[in-house]
Amino acid sequence: MICRPADVSEIPIIAQFKYNMFVEVDMAHLLIDDFISEVIDTYRTLYSNGEALHYIVEANDRITACAGGFIKADIPYCFYKNRRYGFVGDVYVLQDFRRQGCARAATKAVLRWLAEQDIQTVRLLASHHARRLYESLGFQGTDEMVLHI
Repeated sequence: MICRPADVSEIPIIAQFKYNMFVEVDMAHLLIDDFISEVIDTYRTLYSNGEALHYIVEANDRITACAGGFIKADIPYCFYKNRRYGFVGDVYVLQDFRRQGCARAATKAVLRWLAEQDIQTVRLLASHHARRLYESLGFQGTDEMVLHI
């Protein structure tokens, strides 16, 4: 298993993995029609601005997993002294490679990259299945709440 930074040319694979993730949790109905092309365009811009980087895991000469790091500064954090924070997303592992440490390796690499960018706080959205992984990496629940209206 090799974990390395993704190249811009691999963004389409990452976009497909992101789509697969939504399908697997029965949330694909929330996505825009041109989801994959929009993700590709957005990620290319974020990469060129130094605001995102994915790490991919390779096994048997194929990409089997990914995790993304994003640098954000949105409301209300943009008004803080330390306005930038990291966000971990796009953590996905192909079915046949799950429970082998791929998600952990890619996420830890993303966290190292975010630390190198002088990011001090990292957020993520945790699925029920991934909560134990993130807790083992030091993530804690917060006071954030959500209401779907």
